[in-house]
Amino acid sequence: MQRRSLIESLSEEERAFVEAGKPQSARETVPPVKRPTENEEQPPAPKKATPVKHSPPTTIVPPVLVSQTYRLPAELVKELTRAAVSRKLDRTAPWSQQDIVAEAIREWLAKHASKQASL
Repeated sequence: MQRRSLIESLSEEERAFVEAGKPQSARETVPPVKRPTENEEQPPAPKKATPVKHSPPTTIVPPVLVSQTYRLPAELVKELTRAAVSRKLDRTAPWSQQDIVAEAIREWLAKHASKQASL
């Protein structure tokens, strides 16, 4: 009776599973074992892959966010939270409290800061 190692007794699928969990250095030291079959057919020649042309990735640079702390009336915070949750459920942008506040301040500054500049 011929003795086989444990890895030789595994099927190809089992061996691939075991090999996938090994570190790269361990995979290189154990050569794959191929079992010969009686009526082994030659596998078909691999098809040449047609190159896929990809367009260059577009980079979107998000705005730099700076941490600020402000004290707001409790009722305003509750209303902001309700609005943010409602918009999130409706999937209406902006839905984060941060984005809602940023948009509100941006609008306020556009309306009121222009009056200050003209004085």
